[in-house]
Amino acid sequence: MATVPESLRPPSWVQDPALFLEPNNFTIEKEMLDRSLWLRVGYGAKLYPIGNGAIGMEALAWSRLEMLSQFRFPVQTVDYFFGIFDEWRDSYANWRVRISHISSHFVDGADSITGGSSSKYSREFVEVMREVPQYIGPFGDMRGLSWALGLRLYFHQVTKIEPWVAVPATLTWRFADMAGAYPRDYNPQYPVMEPLSLFISSGDGPVWPSIAGGLRYERMQPSFGVFGLEFYYYYGASWAGVDAGAKVSQLKLQMDVRDF
Repeated sequence: MATVPESLRPPSWVQDPALFLEPNNFTIEKEMLDRSLWLRVGYGAKLYPIGNGAIGMEALAWSRLEMLSQFRFPVQTVDYFFGIFDEWRDSYANWRVRISHISSHFVDGADSITGGSSSKYSREFVEVMREVPQYIGPFGDMRGLSWALGLRLYFHQVTKIEPWVAVPATLTWRFADMAGAYPRDYNPQYPVMEPLSLFISSGDGPVWPSIAGGLRYERMQPSFGVFGLEFYYYYGASWAGVDAGAKVSQLKLQMDVRDF
């Protein structure tokens, strides 16, 4: 069997911005059709290497704020995600298995705070996902396709707000590199890459199912990370678990910073 050169193998797990449960990011998101503002912040790290992979821990929190006059932003809800993961790569793709917990809570900006609400909106799951990232595409620059596909099994829900089986997936087409072309043997010392992408995703929310699609601009710099601007349409369950999966239809404007 032919051996794939190391230079052509995928990097370790690449955080796809069209997948919601990716911890290493700071995101501000405005819903264009109402007064809601969302903040997301998280962190994940590998802790113990195993072969060509590693075991690690991750956590993410997202809050819904209401935008009021006089620069006031009362916090309405907050959701917490945390768990452990094992990630590795084969010749052409990356794999990740995770065991995770999500819980949702009312906070100070809610119209009413239900006592003991944290126990009503928690759930746990096991997920396996395969991704094929496309950093250097067939044209020698950032143009090309990348995709990810997962299978999530919920083994516990206090209040059932999701199907017991979920299929988060994303497909991204980077159709332009605004910073110009780079050679196939990419050197991380190159200062800047600026891909422009179209994406479609069934995993752009913590509650499944959903569908999202839109346009994304990124400025990628190895010494800094990735700065992204995104405009897209989202239809599916509310990101707040306390809404018990209420369906929303929204245009969203997102600004984020994440790992390279």
